[in-house]
Amino acid sequence: MSKRKADNEMATAAQKSNPADSIQIVGDITINKSKPLEEYQKLINTRVAVDQIVDDAVTKENFGKIAAAARDVIWQILFSDDAVAAAESQKLASDVLEEYKGDACFYEPWAYNEWIVKLRDELLKREQLDFWRDTIVKKQLGPCWSRDSDLFDSDDVPPLEFYAHAGCVAPFAASLKVRAAEKAASGDEDPTAVALDRSNSNAAALTSNFDATISMEQPLSDYRDLMKRYVLTTCIVPDEIQKKNIDKIGNATRAIIWKLLFEGTPTQVEFDKAAELLQEYKGDAGFYGPWDYNEWIVKLRDEVLQRQMLDFWGQKMVPMELGPCCARDSDYFDNMDELPLEFYNKAGFKAPFDPSKD
Repeated sequence: MSKRKADNEMATAAQKSNPADSIQIVGDITINKSKPLEEYQKLINTRVAVDQIVDDAVTKENFGKIAAAARDVIWQILFSDDAVAAAESQKLASDVLEEYKGDACFYEPWAYNEWIVKLRDELLKREQLDFWRDTIVKKQLGPCWSRDSDLFDSDDVPPLEFYAHAGCVAPFAASLKVRAAEKAASGDEDPTAVALDRSNSNAAALTSNFDATISMEQPLSDYRDLMKRYVLTTCIVPDEIQKKNIDKIGNATRAIIWKLLFEGTPTQVEFDKAAELLQEYKGDAGFYGPWDYNEWIVKLRDEVLQRQMLDFWGQKMVPMELGPCCARDSDYFDNMDELPLEFYNKAGFKAPFDPSKD
C-alpha cells in the first residue's frame, strides 16, 4: 500500500470518528473575486450549515473566518483600481453582501455591524452613490437589528442614522412612526380582531391583490387606510411588490384628486378635501419615490390654471407648497438640485420660499 493511500485512509477514519476534524477550517481563507457568491455559499454549506453535530466553537470560528473573507472580497471588488464601481462589479459585491448579511444576522452580527459602517463611509467618500442607494439603502444592508435578527430585541435602537446620508433615509423610517402611532391608538380595540385584520392585509400586500378604492366622501381617511394596510405592513414585502402597491395607491390617489377638482362644479368642501389629500400624498411621494408625483403635479397645475381655478391655486397649491418634491421636502434631492421656483410663478403668484434666504 502506498504511503499516500495509507494516509488518506487514516484521515478518512479519523474524520468519521470526529466529523469536526474535516469541517474545521485551518488557517485563513480567501474568496476569489470572479465568483464570490458561489464560493461563499459553498464554504457556508460545507463548513457551517452542515448536517453533522459540530461543536458550537468550531461553527463560530468557521463562520468568523468565512465572514472575514467575505468582507475582504467585497472591499476588493468595490474599491480595487480595476473595479471602479462598474455595474458588473457592483452586482458581484451586492450578491455576496446580501447573502453575508443574512447569515450574519443568524450566526454573529457584531462584526458585520461594525464593518458595514466602514463600508458605508468608504462608499460615500468615493462618491459611489449608485451602490449606496441601489444596494445598501434599497436592500437594507445596514446594521443587523431586531427586524432581521433574533439576537436583538425590540428595545434596541433601529439604525435610522446609518441610512441618513447622501439624501437617503432608512426604508423603514415611516413604518416605525406609523406603527408607534397605531399601537398607541389601538388600546381599546379587540386585539384578536386587530390581529386578524392585519394578517389579511399582510397577505394581500404580499401579492398586491387588493382594490385601491378611495371615496369622494372621505378620501384622506381612505388613503391613509390603504397605506397602513398595504404599504406599512408588519411583514417584510419584497421591494418590487411594495413598489407595485405604492404605484396602485398612487394611481387611485391621483384619480380621485382629479375627480374632486374637475368633475362638475367643485365647492370649497371639494377644494379642502383635494388639498388635504394632495398634501398627504406629496409627503409620502417624497419618501417612497417622487417621480410620478412630480410629473403629474405639473399636469394638475396646468389644468387648474386652464380652468381659472385661481382660488385653489392661490389659497392651496402655492402656500401649501404642493408643487414638485424637491430638497425642501424629500431626501431624494439635495441642495445641488434646482428648486421648482418656476412651477409656482404663474397667474401672478410667486414661490412661497426664497432660496437666497434658506
